Amino acid sequence: MKNRMKTLALAGSALLLAAGVGAGGAEAASATPTSTRAPAACFDVLHSYSKPSGYGYYPTNGTRLTTTSRCADINISPRAGAYIAVCFHPSSGSEYCNGYTWAPANQYTVVASGVRDGTQFYFAFRSTAASSGGWAA
Repeated sequence: MKNRMKTLALAGSALLLAAGVGAGGAEAASATPTSTRAPAACFDVLHSYSKPSGYGYYPTNGTRLTTTSRCADINISPRAGAYIAVCFHPSSGSEYCNGYTWAPANQYTVVASGVRDGTQFYFAFRSTAASSGGWAA
């Protein structure tokens, strides 16, 4: 009987800890990083893109896209999976690109994180095949 009570007590404690109740539960919940997911406001304004075949970048007309205060990251959702990088055009200094990131089809993927508001950029694609989808920044 004593062993059964110990087992029940341990099981109950484990459930409380798993639920975040008990010593330090509130701190543990607030310490969960929020940067792993873009805030909902980021996806309130989605942009579509259509890159024709023969081009390795978007936009193809030489203009740049600009980040906003809605997103801390640059996100893209191609209709077909693709390797995509982000190239930055700073107000001073040389243009530079980050490494390619695999962006699966039909889901938003962070291709650059911690980007300042008002940053000019464009998408670089590893393939020159046509690509379309959406982006948010």
